[in-house]
Amino acid sequence: MVPFPHGGDVRTAQAYYDGAILDFSANLNPLGMPERVRRAAEEAVAGAVHYPDPYCRDLTAGLARRDGVKEGQVLCGNGAADLIFRLAVALRPRRALVTAPTFSEYEQALGVVDCAVERFPLTPEQRFDLPDAFPEALDPGLDLVFLCNPNNPTGRPVPPSLLERTLEVCARHSIRLVVDECFLELTDGGTDLGLAGSLEQYPNLLLLRAFTKSYAIPGLRLGYCLSA
Repeated sequence: MVPFPHGGDVRTAQAYYDGAILDFSANLNPLGMPERVRRAAEEAVAGAVHYPDPYCRDLTAGLARRDGVKEGQVLCGNGAADLIFRLAVALRPRRALVTAPTFSEYEQALGVVDCAVERFPLTPEQRFDLPDAFPEALDPGLDLVFLCNPNNPTGRPVPPSLLERTLEVCARHSIRLVVDECFLELTDGGTDLGLAGSLEQYPNLLLLRAFTKSYAIPGLRLGYCLSA
């Protein structure tokens, strides 16, 4: 069986270990699924006799209102991971940069399109935080950069000033910057630290967001991206 890299594969773990499985590979809201979300999911089952709206009109409109963007800037997907792979296939970058350690599926998706992936190492001496020198490491030959804010697996956010400098360098070199904000709602400062307000200024910026983490609903596969 091919190893499943994402995490949360309890069935495979049960095949190797007896007894209860404590899954630390999936990062979810420890408070669990909110009751309102549970009720909404149960009520929606009645609509399963129809194909879903392929354009996710109601969800897109709600997300646009919540995040302060236009509906045309929202694209929904089957979780953020689905959108990561779609992005790689759509853009087909030749060279890309990821930090290490970080969410492994950035590199996996880039491998699908034979992209040359370079790793920017994060060190334990700096608590695996993105260093101030990171923007200077972005050369004009890069097509795409993935950043996770806060990073997975450390849970530590990138300082806003460092993100701003990174945005400026990427814009200057015409590098697409993908910032994964899926965990942002669970950090101090929450979505106030998000970059949705920078989309118009930086058309090379794309944001990944998901309901999976905040609402503890990984089984519903619900994510989206924001772009200019």
